[in-house]
Amino acid sequence: MVYKKRRFIPGECMHVYQRTIGGFNIFYDREDFLVFYTIFAVVARTYDIVLLELCLMIDHIHVLLSSESMKEISSFVRHYTSLFVRVYNDAIGRKGPLFYKSFGSAPKKGSKKIRSTIVYIGNNPVEKSLSSSAEKYRWNFLAYIGNARPFSEHKVLSECSVRLRNAMKEVKKSSEAGNFLSYAQARRMLRKLSASEREILTDYVITAYYPFDDELLLSFYESKEDMVHAMKSTAGSNYDIKEKYHPGTDLIYQDMLEVVEDLRVSPLRTVTAMPADMKLELAGHLKSRTNASDVQISKFLHMKIRRTRDAQFVENQSAG
Repeated sequence: MVYKKRRFIPGECMHVYQRTIGGFNIFYDREDFLVFYTIFAVVARTYDIVLLELCLMIDHIHVLLSSESMKEISSFVRHYTSLFVRVYNDAIGRKGPLFYKSFGSAPKKGSKKIRSTIVYIGNNPVEKSLSSSAEKYRWNFLAYIGNARPFSEHKVLSECSVRLRNAMKEVKKSSEAGNFLSYAQARRMLRKLSASEREILTDYVITAYYPFDDELLLSFYESKEDMVHAMKSTAGSNYDIKEKYHPGTDLIYQDMLEVVEDLRVSPLRTVTAMPADMKLELAGHLKSRTNASDVQISKFLHMKIRRTRDAQFVENQSAG
């Protein structure tokens, strides 16, 4: 097989796009986002790269970064991807890959193309109806520019519960030691907290591990306000990334998560590692309780489906 050589411009911005095998979902709850994010941030410290932007969607990832070496970028992407997949699988007894081995990439030269890409990445959650505006979505991290607690109430440390203070100390220690948060660690800390405390801790984790060069990102705009205004004015564009676009909202996956929560499946991502017969039963339950299509249910449960004339699930096989 002949592989096409990647286009690369040393020192210029590079848009990296990763999609999951089969378009399957990977982020089900707060633990998934936090574990991935801390792995991503810790691994980034060991490579000669500059990070500008990251957006975590339900079934794909966008990164905007810069480096003098394409080899450095490729090694970085492989490193954090393989580490996350191993940790993800080990936590629930799952097997097999999550992402396609090859990732999409496109160099961005010139302020106009870079600004368009910044807007495109930031607006991904808006395009999928997960947020009314880019800066209101936590997992593109734009709200954290100049704000350590954009999604939680401001409390002085002495006003926090002992549980929250201990969790914050543990996060600080892990970050300073260059250790990412494990699933067991994240679950243990979050489980003991109230809803408002979980928001405080989540903001604290993101700030403690924050890997982005905000100064470089904002250098393409007059200010953060100018960047936010640009995102509200246009969706941006990125024609040289071969992204598979599925029209419609991703809110249906939140509906399915609520059904799974009602069934007391915990952690939620264990649906991806269920035996085939259990997945098939759950697929029927989701079909009756939500407006999800067969394709959306298969993505949610990591199922491969074969359709009959009646378009029913007749074959169920885990991707792994």
